[in-house]
Amino acid sequence: MTPDINTLEYDLPVSIAGYTISNADSSYTIVLNARLTFERRMQAYQHEIEHILSGDYDRKVDVDILELNSHSIT
Repeated sequence: MTPDINTLEYDLPVSIAGYTISNADSSYTIVLNARLTFERRMQAYQHEIEHILSGDYDRKVDVDILELNSHSIT
């Protein structure tokens, strides 16, 4: 089953491309940095989608470890 995903754009610090909020109703909200180019926002969106589809929000693991794993090259 595909989860419900809402997407918003806000001006964030340039060091933050985007982040995801896991909502109480089992949906997700992806927040993208409106200051970035369209291409960079789409990269950030895809990155956040991968976290959702991988079930990262169901895991009890430190976010830094999740990010290291998602960016590792095998």
